[in-house]
Amino acid sequence: MKKFLRKALPFLVYVGSCTCTFSVVSAAPVAQTGHDPVTEGLQRRIFPALSEIISDPAWQKAFLSDPDMVALEEERRSRSARNFSCTPAPRCMVETWKISQDERRIVGETLERLASRLPSQTYGIAQWRRDADAINYILSVYGEAAPPRYPLIDAMSLDVTSKDFGRLVAGLQAQDLQTPHGAEEAVFATPLRYAAILLDANDRDDAIHFPELWEKWNAQSLHAARHAYWRRYPYAAIIIPGEGPEDATLPLSALGKFRLTLAVETFRQGLAPFIIVSGGAVHPARTHYVEAEEMRRALIERFGIPERNIVMEPYARHTTTNLRNASRILNTLGAPDGMAALIVTDPDQSAYIEGPTFAERNQRELGCEPGTLGKRLSPFTIAFYPSLKCVETDPSDPLDP
Repeated sequence: MKKFLRKALPFLVYVGSCTCTFSVVSAAPVAQTGHDPVTEGLQRRIFPALSEIISDPAWQKAFLSDPDMVALEEERRSRSARNFSCTPAPRCMVETWKISQDERRIVGETLERLASRLPSQTYGIAQWRRDADAINYILSVYGEAAPPRYPLIDAMSLDVTSKDFGRLVAGLQAQDLQTPHGAEEAVFATPLRYAAILLDANDRDDAIHFPELWEKWNAQSLHAARHAYWRRYPYAAIIIPGEGPEDATLPLSALGKFRLTLAVETFRQGLAPFIIVSGGAVHPARTHYVEAEEMRRALIERFGIPERNIVMEPYARHTTTNLRNASRILNTLGAPDGMAALIVTDPDQSAYIEGPTFAERNQRELGCEPGTLGKRLSPFTIAFYPSLKCVETDPSDPLDP
C-alpha cells in the first residue's frame, strides 16, 4: 500500500519548512488580506490547493490576464458597487460576495483551457468546483446563519439580525470598494477572503489552532516514532475518540474518563507504542476545552503515561473525522503499511463504529472510508486499518478540513 503523499496533507505537520502534514502550504500571500496571519492562515489551511496556485507566478500570468477572468472581475466589482445599498441588508451583501454559477462555470472552463499551457499545475475543474462550493457554504453558514451539517456545535456564533453584524458587513463591503485591486486579483479572491474573515469573526478559527502541534505537543512522540521498532507491537497505536461534556465548566466527561481508563489498561499490555487522543473543541458549543488536549493532560498527570507515547489530534469534531485524522496521524508517524491500529472506546460507540449506520455516514459526510475495520478483541476494542481514501483536505468542513 502506497504512503500518503505528504503534499496532499497540508493539515498535518509543522516541522520546519515542511509542507507535509498539519502545516500550511506556503508562506506566500493568497488573497489580499492586509497580511493578517489568521485569515491568511485559514485560507491556506482550508483551501491549500487554491492557495498554492494563487501564489504561482506562472499561473498568475496565464490565468489572471485571461480576458474572461478580467471581465468576470470587472463584473464582480460592478455588482458589489450596485448592491452597496441593497435590501434586505446585510444578507443581500453576503449574497453578493458568493461565487455565482456563471463565475463557477467560466473559471472552470478557463482552468481546463489553460491546462495545456501550465502542465505542472494539477489544480483542475473538479477541485475548483469543490472549493467554490465550500466558499459559498462558509459564506452562507457564517454570514447568513444557514444551518451547517451539525447546527448544535458548528453554527454561526454572531447574531445575524443584530445591528453590529450589519455594520460589520457594511464596513467590509465599503472597505472592499475603497481598496485598489491590481492585476493579481482573481475573481474568487474576494469571496475567499470574506469566507476567512467571517470564520474569524465568528471565532471559528479551529482549523489553525495548535500551530506548533508537531514542534511542541507531538515533538517527543514524532521523535520516538522515527526510531520505533514497530514489529515489536501487534498494533501501531491505540486510538481514543473524544467525548466532550455538555457542561462548559468540565474539561472531561465521565464517559471520556472511562475511555481513558480502558485505553491505559490496553496500552499497559504492550499492544501499541502510541496512544492517539483525538477530538477538538466540540461539546458544548464554543467550549474552550479541547478534548484531545484534556485527554493528553490526564494521561500524563493522572496515569503517568510518558509524553513520548502520546500523540494529540486536536481537530476532529465527529467520530468520522476521529478515524480520518487518525489515519493521517499514523502516516505522519511513519507507521508501517498494512499495520492496524486499535480503536479503544466504550461498548456503545465501538458497536456504532462497526455498524452500517456509521459506514453510510462516512460516505455521506466524507465521501470516503477513513479506514477498514478488522478483528474485534473485546467489547471495547476493534482493529482499524488506516486508509488512503480520505487523504485530501475537505474544504466543506472548514473547522476541521
